[in-house]
Amino acid sequence: MKLSDLVLRCYGEREDDGSWFAICLDLNIYARGKSAEEVKARLRTFIGEYLTEAVTKDREHFSDLVPRSAPFFFWWRYFRIWCYIKAHKTARDLMKFKLPLPMVPCV
Repeated sequence: MKLSDLVLRCYGEREDDGSWFAICLDLNIYARGKSAEEVKARLRTFIGEYLTEAVTKDREHFSDLVPRSAPFFFWWRYFRIWCYIKAHKTARDLMKFKLPLPMVPCV
């Protein structure tokens, strides 16, 4: 296992109404929030809960649940945002981030 296997790729963007949307591309989990900080915190919580369920109650289906890649459109948006941020050095309405894979107890 490589260290990069323990990092989840995510991105977020501000919606037209001012709220934020964020998605974890490696698990196809998303969250909405009022701010960038709130949406990242919610996404981190949802990921932790999902992984806890995957290794406990749904253990026999773990290989189907992790990883669970997001649809192509979201990956396309991720790389488009990455290129935009790299070219412009700043983006108030966009964010690309990585989350460390939450460690859950083995049962």
